[in-house]
Amino acid sequence: MQGEVALVREQGQTFAVLAVKPHVVQSPSEREALVAAGRNLFGVRTALLAEDGRTWGAPDIVRWLQNVHVSQLPWRSFDV
Repeated sequence: MQGEVALVREQGQTFAVLAVKPHVVQSPSEREALVAAGRNLFGVRTALLAEDGRTWGAPDIVRWLQNVHVSQLPWRSFDV
């Protein structure tokens, strides 16, 4: 598996934001599986950010993401 992740430290918390296709956010089983995989891979809470701007994850992370432009996130590639 290959993808893009932003590992963020904000206000004393660290979390991961995974870039996903819009259909992932719309599918309960896919989004749950990917959030769990992100938590296991990166060891932190994980949220999803779709190409169309939709988000899914912990409410505090989702609220934070709504106030940040995607270009401001520290994106990097990862392989599993």
